[in-house]
Amino acid sequence: MTVTFCGHRDFRKTSASEKLLSELLEGYAQRNERLVCYNGGSGNFDLFAAECVKNLQKRFTNIRNCLVIPYIYPEFLERINILNEYFNETFYPPLERVPLKYAIIRRNEWMIDNADVLFACVRRSWGGAAQTLEYARQRKKIIEYLP
Repeated sequence: MTVTFCGHRDFRKTSASEKLLSELLEGYAQRNERLVCYNGGSGNFDLFAAECVKNLQKRFTNIRNCLVIPYIYPEFLERINILNEYFNETFYPPLERVPLKYAIIRRNEWMIDNADVLFACVRRSWGGAAQTLEYARQRKKIIEYLP
């Protein structure tokens, strides 16, 4: 089972949101032999999701936390070094021919295409998180909504 996340850069973590995401993830970890979590590592919601997954890994050895990067250039790779404490692995999907302007959008689409479930915390109808959520809806993915 593979899951991914989408939410706003300006997301504010609450104890209720942490409890809900952790419980949802735990349910998937208990029901599946292996749980792979794709995360874009961009913004507050992604870091919040990465923390929740990392905390669950203390109890479940069947969870992998994967950072999926949209670019490979030195300035961005420096940022990845900061994020490494959250993730078990980092990989770059086949985006070599995608212009930089569209790399994040295509990375997000790749994560949706390769995931079974999306955990979404989207409050606005515009922006990258809303686009990603709509893409998942069009692909008929299972969506777990967070308030």
